[in-house]
Amino acid sequence: PGPLELLTPDQEDPPMPTVTVDPLRCEGAKDCLDVCEPHVFAMRRPDPGLPALVRLKVFVHGGKQAAVAHPERCTACQKCVTACPEGAIRVLA
Repeated sequence: PGPLELLTPDQEDPPMPTVTVDPLRCEGAKDCLDVCEPHVFAMRRPDPGLPALVRLKVFVHGGKQAAVAHPERCTACQKCVTACPEGAIRVLA
């Protein structure tokens, strides 16, 4: 057998990790972008429907929040979870 392993019909691909950012907690500190080597996250303008206090906190950090741009790249390393000062990121593997 070569370097590629074939799946038999009774085997399944491992489940893809699910990564989420809570927009009510994310203040846009960008720490997740700094530690995520697969580049799962991107910075985006916050939803205008968020509470005023949340939008103010985001404004202080540059007016953008982290968002999951490429969930398929997540390796479930949890570095983003540890790095986020607001505790806004969850990774379920």
